[in-house]
Amino acid sequence: MTKDMKSWFESKPYLTGPFVKIPRVEIIELLAFSGFDFAVVDLEHAPIMPNEVYPLILAAERHGIKLIARTPGLQENFCKWLLDLGISGLQIPHIETAADARNAVSYSRFSPDGERGLCRFVRAAEFSNIPKETYVQEANSKSALILQIEGKEGVDNIEEIIKVPGIDVIFVGPYDLSQSLGLIGQIWHEKVTEAITGVIRICNEANIHVGVFTDTPEGVKHWKDLGVKYINYRTDVELILSNIKSHVQEIHKLV
Repeated sequence: MTKDMKSWFESKPYLTGPFVKIPRVEIIELLAFSGFDFAVVDLEHAPIMPNEVYPLILAAERHGIKLIARTPGLQENFCKWLLDLGISGLQIPHIETAADARNAVSYSRFSPDGERGLCRFVRAAEFSNIPKETYVQEANSKSALILQIEGKEGVDNIEEIIKVPGIDVIFVGPYDLSQSLGLIGQIWHEKVTEAITGVIRICNEANIHVGVFTDTPEGVKHWKDLGVKYINYRTDVELILSNIKSHVQEIHKLV
């Protein structure tokens, strides 16, 4: 765990935050006011570009909530752009092998840990206001690297994946994993939960934090009790929709 993020991960028994598909400052502010620990702006499953993330980072910093970005895939340019903006962490999907993990670290860390493209005239370096020596020495500790295991291959390779230095969190995506196991959408099927539990056990033994997605409070408790630290809980759009629908249903009951 990188130094600056370590204290945040250890500040609570578990951390919760939703995926964000609406790239609006107001959404980040509402999530912060609601008491979430972090938000994950979703560049994989929403048509969001890095330039749209900039104001979201400012809002997150203003209100003390961590902003993570899920990239569209294992793509060097997105890693570079988002880190140059000063994002709190990268969440990279569909990691299947140790080679994938090494590439993710290489794209996300400066030497000697990786080979991230270096420019000191970016927001993360205060546009050169931070001395270049300080910037390159401290940059690797400023953001978390979260790798998503979402398929049977990744699960089977987890012991080799976690041997790659520089990984902060292994995140298991239950929906894609259920599809990979031939049980599409059945995220609480025994085979799916067994696979996730196996990853949790291996990572806990190696002192690597684990993350998972769930969309129920019961799911949060289940995974937290098994040692999951980083819990992606629902999405902004679904939270908004469910709240609106509940109000409409209440109106119809009374009118």
